[in-house]
Amino acid sequence: MAVISLLMLMMALAFAAPDWMDCPAPCHCKWSSGKKTAVCKRAGFTSVPDNLDGVMQVLDLSGNHISRLGKEAFKSVGLLNLQRIYLSNSGLQEVHGDAFRDLIILVEVDLSHNQITSLQPETFRGNERLRMLYLNGNPLRRLVQEQFPPLPHLRILELDGCQLEYVNRNAFIHLSALETLSLKQNLLRNLSEAVFMNFAHLTTLVLDGNPWRCDCELRGFRDWFLSSKLHSVSLTCTEPERLADRLWENVPSEEFACPPRVYVSPQAQVQAEAGGNVSFGCHVTGDPEPQVSWLYEGYPINHTWLVIEAEEGLLEKWVNISVYNVSDADTGVYTCVARNVLDSVGLNVTLVLPEVVTATTVSKSEGGLVWWGLVIVSVALACAVVSATAAVCCVRSRSRRRQNLKASVSFTDQEKKLLDVSIATTTDRGTGSCEALGPELELVDPPVHITIESEPLPLAVYPPPPEFSGSVLPTAAYGNIFISVSGQAGVPRNGDAAAAALRHSPLRQHGSPRHRRR
Repeated sequence: MAVISLLMLMMALAFAAPDWMDCPAPCHCKWSSGKKTAVCKRAGFTSVPDNLDGVMQVLDLSGNHISRLGKEAFKSVGLLNLQRIYLSNSGLQEVHGDAFRDLIILVEVDLSHNQITSLQPETFRGNERLRMLYLNGNPLRRLVQEQFPPLPHLRILELDGCQLEYVNRNAFIHLSALETLSLKQNLLRNLSEAVFMNFAHLTTLVLDGNPWRCDCELRGFRDWFLSSKLHSVSLTCTEPERLADRLWENVPSEEFACPPRVYVSPQAQVQAEAGGNVSFGCHVTGDPEPQVSWLYEGYPINHTWLVIEAEEGLLEKWVNISVYNVSDADTGVYTCVARNVLDSVGLNVTLVLPEVVTATTVSKSEGGLVWWGLVIVSVALACAVVSATAAVCCVRSRSRRRQNLKASVSFTDQEKKLLDVSIATTTDRGTGSCEALGPELELVDPPVHITIESEPLPLAVYPPPPEFSGSVLPTAAYGNIFISVSGQAGVPRNGDAAAAALRHSPLRQHGSPRHRRR
């Protein structure tokens, strides 16, 4: 009986669950494929749980809401024995470069279908036993130089549906043991064969589902890919339109070509000095090699004084043209034309000589100061005319009150200056000739009318007046002001000394309005 009891005790101990299987809810811990596994799928975790036994070898956190893996995310909770980590569909947006630090026996990581936009090149450094890495469905877009650290045992790398547009030629340079690489369903239009030159053990390369642009940039990779026997699914051209939907193997290598492109200097206009020499050129690319020619005003150039220099046999070259002893006969439009089997394109360069300026004028838009100065001068002139008129009227009023006025009257210097003011001069606007002033001026009531006129926009700019025609012109523009003085015809009253004095003054007037243009 004692023997039976001992045997039953031994059996109970044998079937008793170990402590690590006493997993806190909502996780479920069990043996799976010979590994101590903690299954915590869709459990609502926002970080790596910190209440699991440190002996766990497999951790499945798929379907949770863990937006970030911080520094030493697993080491900090005592999970240093992990070999496999599953974090797909967990809302991950950021992974610290040291998130997997000191997990030296880690062999598999699945971070698929998250929101990771970039992966630090230091991520997974020290995880040298890593064999399988799944990054499918993350919007990575670009793989930079040395995107992955040395992982000498990595065999499988999947980057499907990552919206990849660019893969650096050295992105996988530290993954020498890679056997399977999947880049399908991305946005790749071009790849360099140099990306895969470091793979001695590569057996599977999956690239279907990308919008390949079948041109000269892809030709080298196309030739390498078809000769490598790595493809299991045929690849299809998306661009250019003439090759759309055609399989790579059905398009000859030489049809993976680029049409010519022509570039000129930022200035599409070249200025030369008469009698001098000038050179200009165009930069041409294309594959097959484009043939380049220059046209002048649409016709082939055959002038002996024009020299064309081109680098032959290059897919990218400069084609220069030199013009010697430039004259008016050489000015005009020159066209650089490049042709290959795909297309013919051209770009224009205009050769000009400096314009000959016969008269110097200043832009009105720059002449605010001078304009206002002339306005002030004109107003001052108008005031002087009004003062002179007032003086004349005053003298005439005094003469009425005097019964016995002498035949001649003496004026002070100040009164003479007022009477000698130049009221108006006449300039013919069409010819610029000056009309002789009449010898007579008749003043009657009402007084002289003075009008300052401005010309409506757009304002015509005329040659500068004498005071601005020296060797140094004003820095700003001048406008045009018309000063008009008019009076009615009449006979001066007897004894009107002011009128008599004005008749003998240097100013002579016909009695009709006179204008001076400035």
